[in-house]
Amino acid sequence: MDQGLWIPRPKYLETLAPFSDGELIKALLGQRRVGKSGLLHLVEANWRASYPSRKVVFIDKERDEWSSIKKGEDLLVAARNLGGSPDARSLILVDEVEEIEGFAPALRSLAAEGRWDLYVTGSNARLLSGELATLFAGRAMTFLVHSLSYEEFLSFHGRKDSDESLALYLRYGGLPYLARLPDSDEARIGYLEAIVDTVVLRDVIERFGVRNAPFLRNLVRYCADSIGSLLSAKRIADYLKSQLQKVSPQIVIEYLAHLEAAFLIHRCPRYDIQGRKIFEIGEKIYFEDLGLRTALRGWRQTDLGKVVENAVYLKLIQDGWKPSVGVLGDREIDFVATRGESTIYVQVALSVADDDTRDREFGNLLRIKDNHPKYVVSLAPLRADEKGIRHLSLREFLLASLGV
Repeated sequence: MDQGLWIPRPKYLETLAPFSDGELIKALLGQRRVGKSGLLHLVEANWRASYPSRKVVFIDKERDEWSSIKKGEDLLVAARNLGGSPDARSLILVDEVEEIEGFAPALRSLAAEGRWDLYVTGSNARLLSGELATLFAGRAMTFLVHSLSYEEFLSFHGRKDSDESLALYLRYGGLPYLARLPDSDEARIGYLEAIVDTVVLRDVIERFGVRNAPFLRNLVRYCADSIGSLLSAKRIADYLKSQLQKVSPQIVIEYLAHLEAAFLIHRCPRYDIQGRKIFEIGEKIYFEDLGLRTALRGWRQTDLGKVVENAVYLKLIQDGWKPSVGVLGDREIDFVATRGESTIYVQVALSVADDDTRDREFGNLLRIKDNHPKYVVSLAPLRADEKGIRHLSLREFLLASLGV
């Protein structure tokens, strides 16, 4: 495969590079259509450039030519038949490996042989992480693949950083294939709506045996409307009951877990900054891709605050931070994010032009008595740092190296 057909994603390739040609299984996990297949093709291209005489077996379960591989035994046969000499190192790439029944024992067997460089992708967090963690005990590593960051969006679409580019990113999100579509709202939204149907119908209803599909769809829409709001299963159940759709909080919990396992949503817990502990109840929900959120609820200017907050959350997880909602007495910090030994605090607002908003956003951060980096992010480009707190426009924040 010619690497020129695939736009590089350097951050992921650099993360994978130290494990290349090793015996660990590399599992790339993420929502459907975020670019996991493209990364496999880039890995393949790098391998062929480095080891031109070695064999490559690329099994793509979304292609008809590999439809005969239905069970783990089929995977073993294909690898050994196509992988060349048993004495030589070979590369195996399996796209959407959970489509293969009994894939985990087969991968364990291949890993034990020590002759394969193994990469797999999947779009089911629970199945892959659970199976691999249980069966391989340190012989597999998982790597989360997200929809495009704003920086990657600019690269994929051949655009320069501008207010117009940011507006497109906030509206249509970062699914890589959008860069190949006609420059029209109809084409983009049509594609995004199709992906919503695929993610919801295939990855949730079919895989998890969901019995109440209409409720699931309403739940997804409710989540899309509730970005940045504290949620609970009881609160959601009570709301849906008011809409004449009666479900128990337990069903809400189960279905939210299904949506999270399909990487459609992320749940962000609350963190007590003073007590340094995670609250067991109350959390916020954010979408993995902004465009899918638009496909669910449409584009409304009144939702811009929610979308901006979601974009900030995505920046954090794309850069490897683990965000929580900070609680400081009766005050809230939008995000407390940790990465290794580092911590940062982030407040988000559409604008801090008026005194009340400015006092609230900066004032909340000033109450935190430590020296970790603190940011106020607003959509407006106004810059006004205060007492060590950096004020960045959303464009600046999305392109910044945080915590340095």
